[in-house]
Amino acid sequence: MNEILIIARKELLSVVRERRVLFNTLVLPILIMPLLMFGPILLFGNAARQTQESVQKVGVVGVPAAVLEELRKARLEPVQIADPQTAVQNREVQAALVFENGRYTLYGRLSRGTASQSALVVGKVQAALRAYKDRVVAEQLRARGIGPDILEPFSIETKDASSAQEQAAGVFAFLIPFFLVMFIQSGGMPVALDATAGEKEKGTLEALLAAPVPLSQILLGKGLAVFVMSMLSTIASLVGLLLSGGVVRNFLAGRLQTLQSIQGGGGEVQLGGGLALDPLGYLSILLTAVLFALLIIAVLISLGLYARTFKEAQSYTGLLSLFTIIPILFLQFSDFLKLQDWFFALPIVNVVLAMDVIVRGAATATQLLTTWAATLAYAGLAVYLAYRSFQREDVVFRN
Repeated sequence: MNEILIIARKELLSVVRERRVLFNTLVLPILIMPLLMFGPILLFGNAARQTQESVQKVGVVGVPAAVLEELRKARLEPVQIADPQTAVQNREVQAALVFENGRYTLYGRLSRGTASQSALVVGKVQAALRAYKDRVVAEQLRARGIGPDILEPFSIETKDASSAQEQAAGVFAFLIPFFLVMFIQSGGMPVALDATAGEKEKGTLEALLAAPVPLSQILLGKGLAVFVMSMLSTIASLVGLLLSGGVVRNFLAGRLQTLQSIQGGGGEVQLGGGLALDPLGYLSILLTAVLFALLIIAVLISLGLYARTFKEAQSYTGLLSLFTIIPILFLQFSDFLKLQDWFFALPIVNVVLAMDVIVRGAATATQLLTTWAATLAYAGLAVYLAYRSFQREDVVFRN
């Protein structure tokens, strides 16, 4: 046991001397989690507010005077153009409105969804057209002696039935598991690569293997060092999420409420993201993170030991990072699928799914136990493969 601690201490000291590693592991997750949860919302929300308050040019063709006046009320400047589609494509105007044969056609650059000024201007034009249509309908009804209330025979109220945890997670809930997985991997990566491919390049791995220490203890010592850094990064990211859900959200409460009204959230959509779990939920996330860290540690050590150089090892870990993104793509459509219990037995996918259901407060005992058992089995297999790699000279001395 003493030899394991000595090796772990050596690996940690060789890495923590780099201030950038400490910053990336301990400080960056705390800073970046609130930024990632609220930064895009605040940035886009501020752009949306400025678009609502400022005046934009809108190309018009054959539009009646009454509609032109409605556009001006919506802080839009109608501009007569010849070719609406070309004018929008060339950014001469943000949107264009054409009236022909009793039909309005609206042009805009919409390929980027709502995250563009053109799409926001299109929304302003649509709102102006709806206001004009409602006024015309109301006038025609009154001309026939019918009140406009007939158009709304009943009211509709929408309430969010999500759990308190899911509401606290906000619109970026699906990103929380991704960032946790990412920081588990990135936290231990510098130590794992330096302890394997790095020592190959420095020529110190041969001396370590020649020492009177069993290979299993060398592997456990290096793995312990990687585990410590991975857990520190994970804890730092959890602290960042707690800050997002508490301090940052309260600090930005006024700004978020304003943005919700601009985006039509009605005060019920939680912008940003954070964690609001009970102690058992936090313990479940921590246990899931620990088991996933064991799996990733063994994979990183195996890849680093197999690589000839430090740069080659970095290329392998880059592919591993891409592989962990795939479950996030699956997670975005998970609400359209019926989650099966066997999903939680798939490697890496199960960890992302488990963290997602924990964050949303929807985890079942079967799902969690399946995830933990499967991840522990995969981690055990990965540790065995890493140990076998240490035993093979064609792998250790592959340089």
